[in-house]
Amino acid sequence: MTGVLAVTTTIDGIDYGHGDVRAWELARARAALALLKERLGDDRMRELLAPDVQDGDRRMAALPPAGEHGWRSAVTELTAAGIDAERFLDWWQGRLAGGDRRALLAANPEHYLADSRGGTEVEIIETIGSGPVRFHLAFADDVPVTAPDQDRFPVRLGGVGRLADGTPFLRVMHEFADTTEGLRIRLTVQFPAGAPEDLFTGHQWHFACEFLNWLQAAHGAGLAPAARRNRRADGFAEDV
Repeated sequence: MTGVLAVTTTIDGIDYGHGDVRAWELARARAALALLKERLGDDRMRELLAPDVQDGDRRMAALPPAGEHGWRSAVTELTAAGIDAERFLDWWQGRLAGGDRRALLAANPEHYLADSRGGTEVEIIETIGSGPVRFHLAFADDVPVTAPDQDRFPVRLGGVGRLADGTPFLRVMHEFADTTEGLRIRLTVQFPAGAPEDLFTGHQWHFACEFLNWLQAAHGAGLAPAARRNRRADGFAEDV
């Protein structure tokens, strides 16, 4: 027999569809990944990924120099109801300043290292393009990432990512503004203009994933104790 596969799972007399099982699998995969990252720790993660980091250094060193070709932007925007900019930023910047390794790593499955240094610089290993890249992201007030309507965002947080040899290869600008229902976030990443396309599109989805998870975590942190009992096993909150 051939045709479209359709599977129904029955547990305790209740029927569940394909999507229900996949949702359970995703939740457990997140919990398993969080456990592995926690058990490995930062030093062992650095050691484990050393060959990948070396390859990432070679890939990023081969990018066309931004000084000659300029920078190209890729933008991701999120709007959220039920949480305002102040509440989110209090939570998010608190995680950076406090070096909350679990919250920083859990935001994206391809966050391998997020060693925060007082909230102004973070040592990061994460996927950029085809594999992991290690860099230091330093936040600063004078990062030259601009947009015509940037005045609509009262909070603008910029940073420069540098490789181990000090070469700047990416720039970011995170912008936040309140709306009538919650907040708007605009996330810009810049790579050298001649960089491969997958660096730009990949990081747009990377931003979408991590900030969605951080928004859920920040929202969940403000819930009443009874509601917080529904938090996922990886430390983030379910949608409520």
